[in-house]
Amino acid sequence: MILTVTMNPSIDTRYTLDHLVVDDVNRVVPAKTAGGKGLNVSRVLVQLGDDVVATGLLGGHSGAYLGDLMDADGITHRFTPIAGESRTCIALLHDGNQTELLESGPVVSAEELEAFVANFSDLVSGASCVTLSGSLPKGVPADTYARLVAIAAGAGVPVLLDTSGAALDAALEAEVKPTLVKPNLTEINDLLGTSFGPDDLLDLQATLAGDARFAGIPWVVVSMGAAGSVAFHAGRVLRAKAPRIECVNATGSGDSTIAGFAHAIAAGADDEEVLRCGNTCGTLNAMDPQTGHLVLEKWDEIHGGVEISEL
Repeated sequence: MILTVTMNPSIDTRYTLDHLVVDDVNRVVPAKTAGGKGLNVSRVLVQLGDDVVATGLLGGHSGAYLGDLMDADGITHRFTPIAGESRTCIALLHDGNQTELLESGPVVSAEELEAFVANFSDLVSGASCVTLSGSLPKGVPADTYARLVAIAAGAGVPVLLDTSGAALDAALEAEVKPTLVKPNLTEINDLLGTSFGPDDLLDLQATLAGDARFAGIPWVVVSMGAAGSVAFHAGRVLRAKAPRIECVNATGSGDSTIAGFAHAIAAGADDEEVLRCGNTCGTLNAMDPQTGHLVLEKWDEIHGGVEISEL
């Protein structure tokens, strides 16, 4: 079983219109999804045929509706209930642009957080892999992901961490490290105080090797947009490039990539297949108008077209 964690889920609502008229009425038809990065991961893993359980925090009528949306997606879920109302996030697709209105979400009490940690500890004992994705809601300390990593490590379960800011900083500073982190090139440069580009990957490897925060992390995968991604793993530098496609909707591609990594790592795949599977999922998501959803009929074409090279 792969366990996915979404601490700040949302009802993702998409409105598509040709032209947004400001200060006037715009009539739209909503498309609603169980959102949050971890739930995007969950949807992709369900498509891949994995046994998945989603967990995190859900509250109020919005939380109940999120449960219904997960049921409709075939996602098994065991979230911890909280008093606050789960958030709604709105994306307006208009005039070739995407304008987002994002609620910050509920405030979580210390007691609610401890109830979640107990639930997580119970679930992780039966997991083959864990993904921790996205932001932390208000009231949840920045070191919470680091705490969950330590619990999973104690159970011998690999953890894939996809977050940023203070939560990522705390996880990197912690004694027990995640199995995989996936910053983008801008984020890794910010962390290192560098300005490396896609042509400086061996220099980036040397800098990472000298930074104690990354010692003990088996997989550091850096996404580089159109330039593909690079993985630093077991002393190797593996560059991945997916085939060029017509991008329909890139939202959720990073989450789909994490799902591909989790799918492959849980299956005991070799290094190249871990990268190939992750990049295939990220690319297939970008070809689909739905977020956290793959054009599976193109799997063989894209999977076979992902180029892996060692630097």
